[in-house]
This record gives sequence, structure tokens and C-alpha cells, in this order.
Amino acid sequence: LLKKGACATVTGVFATGGADQLAMQMRLLELGFAPGEKIRVVAESFPRRDPMAVRLGNTTFAFRRHEAAMIQVVRSERNDA
Repeated sequence: LLKKGACATVTGVFATGGADQLAMQMRLLELGFAPGEKIRVVAESFPRRDPMAVRLGNTTFAFRRHEAAMIQVVRSERNDA
């Protein structure tokens, strides 16, 4: 999982099974977490880093780590997200 300040490019959103996860997968796609989109981790809670805040475009989303783990990414070398 990414840490605060890390940037990445979304490669996909995957559910491991169950109706709840499938619903979350669809919701993430509807929110714009589509392949090719740039994201950046802007905040993490202390001390367990859960929840976390992720920026996509001009919008910031708060996720629990198990929700964010559904978003598959490739880390970016530059902070261009």
C-alpha cells in the first residue's frame, strides 16, 4: 500500500468476491478510479494509517485500508498526480 505523499497511476479496481465487494468495485469505478487515472495519498490517520485520504483530480476521498486495497496501482516516480 502507498504511504502519505506517494503518487500512482490506477491500473484497475478488483473485488475478491462477495456482493459487498462487487458493489464497492462498481462505486469506485463510478467515482473515477479508472485505469490511467493519477492518484496521490494526501493523509493517513495515526497510529494505524487507517483511514487514509486519496486525491483523484480535484477531489479527495477517505478510504479504509481494505477499501483502498481494491484499487490496483503502479507507483509514479514523479509527484504529478
